[in-house]
Amino acid sequence: MKKIALIIVVVLVALIGGGITIKSLKGVGQGEVGVVWTYGEGVQEETLGPGMHFVGPTAKVKTYPVSQQQLVLSNNPSDYNEKEHADWHVDATTDGGSVKLNMTINYNFIPDRVVSLYTKFNGMDGEAIVDSMVQNSIIAYIKEVTPRFSVMDIYSDKKAEVSQEITEYLNSKLNEEYGINVASALIIDVQLDEALQEKVQAKEQAKQDAEKAELDKQTAIAQGEANKAQAEADAEVKRINAEASAEQTRIAAQAEADANNMINSSITENLIDMKEAEARLEHGWVTVQGADAVVTGE
Repeated sequence: MKKIALIIVVVLVALIGGGITIKSLKGVGQGEVGVVWTYGEGVQEETLGPGMHFVGPTAKVKTYPVSQQQLVLSNNPSDYNEKEHADWHVDATTDGGSVKLNMTINYNFIPDRVVSLYTKFNGMDGEAIVDSMVQNSIIAYIKEVTPRFSVMDIYSDKKAEVSQEITEYLNSKLNEEYGINVASALIIDVQLDEALQEKVQAKEQAKQDAEKAELDKQTAIAQGEANKAQAEADAEVKRINAEASAEQTRIAAQAEADANNMINSSITENLIDMKEAEARLEHGWVTVQGADAVVTGE
């Protein structure tokens, strides 16, 4: 009986010891830090890194993500990689109307601030702080930025600029209030109500029509310049051809005149006499000289 009792005691001690050991081990995930609170000592200034830690059976550890996290605010389930999801889009006012924004916010807790956050928010961990407070604050702060821009700014022309200004504003607010750094706040999609959609489409169409009209105008100007240049080129070709033709005519006429002058200048009395002599010899002509005339015959 004594042996049995001893075995039971040993087993109980082992179980209790094992339970205490298990309860004393706390895990911190990758990309997180852990804040430790114990009875009697309160919050410890030194945080825990990723891994398993022996902190004592009465200690509590709350974790905060210090690597980049993403908060999605959207009415499109595919933005969450899910088939169904609650609608968390942002209804935001603008200068001239209201829009629905689907956004992603990339953030992380600042490691040096997590101990004070544990105290400030009564031991809430990072996930609880984001779900219960930060998300609502982000939506409210976005709505403070969007009225600075027009519907068209947010819908098309200055979407990147709007995203940048929202990022900077969230950083200035969340850093101080929640110890959170915002790496980026990006607009995924902008949705308009039917009336605004019609106005935007009409404005876009007017812009496209104006751009087309300007393009047509420039094309017409360019075509006119091309036609003018072609006409001037054709006229220049005709002028050159006419000048060339006139020059050829002048050269031919000059050549003919020069030839005639050469022929005329070559006919002399001696040449005539020589030709007549050749003719007499060739045809047997006889020249008879009378008292008043000279007659030439065969």
